[in-house]
Parts: sequence; structure tokens; C-alpha cells
Amino acid sequence: MLQMTLIIKGKVQRVGFRYSVVDFVHSEKLPIVGHVRNMPDGSVHVIAQGDIEALKELHRFCTKGPPRAEVREVEQDLIQINKAEFSDFVVLAD
Repeated sequence: MLQMTLIIKGKVQRVGFRYSVVDFVHSEKLPIVGHVRNMPDGSVHVIAQGDIEALKELHRFCTKGPPRAEVREVEQDLIQINKAEFSDFVVLAD
């Protein structure tokens, strides 16, 4: 199992980015667990755990985001983990 961390920069807060990410994961039935949250610096932070194909799909979505978003940069980190730390994929409150 892999864990992917994304830091998404640009106009990504106040545009429904977090909820669109969760909706995408759930609507596509991606086998991903983790969370998405806003950061104080204006970026959005995603931690996702799952298989490589599902994580690639999530990454592709996050490079565009919802219609009102303007993604300028996506930083990615990918590591191997033994087991999932989460049970669902959710939005964390600010």
C-alpha cells in the first residue's frame, strides 16, 4: 500500500476544492482512505492511502480541481506503508 501526500497551491480555498476531492473519490469508488484540509498558507493538503492506480487518478483530479479553482502547483510525496491508518476519505475542518 502507498501513501501520497499532495500540497496543492493556487486559488484552491473558497472554491469547494476539499469537498470536490472527497466527492471525486467517493463517486469514482476509488479504494482510497485519508483526508483533505485547508492550510493556513492558502494551500490544500491531501493525505491519501491506497493502490498506485487509484492514487494516480486522485492526483490527476487534483491538478485541475473544481471549475472555480486555479491550480498553480502540486507538490507530491509518495511512500510505501504497511497498512492504512484511516478508515474513510474525509474533509478535515479548519
